[in-house]
Amino acid sequence: MGPKPSTARILRRIAAELGLPVASLYNQERASSPDSEAMTKAVAALLSAYAAVRDTQERQRSVAVVIAEAERLRNLLDASDKE
Repeated sequence: MGPKPSTARILRRIAAELGLPVASLYNQERASSPDSEAMTKAVAALLSAYAAVRDTQERQRSVAVVIAEAERLRNLLDASDKE
């Protein structure tokens, strides 16, 4: 069973904003860690917030903010791994 039509539409829009294939938004490996439920809830919250933004430019800005923050955190982790 696939996602509901409205969810699929939102996922297509998010993937397009990110320049990614829709399949990359799905967890291909069903992780069985305690973090997997938290990750699922966080992704659902992000999808809900994204869907609530009606203005295209604001939506793009919001996506850019999330991407920039993810990159910043990734860089912090990389730096701490090198220490």
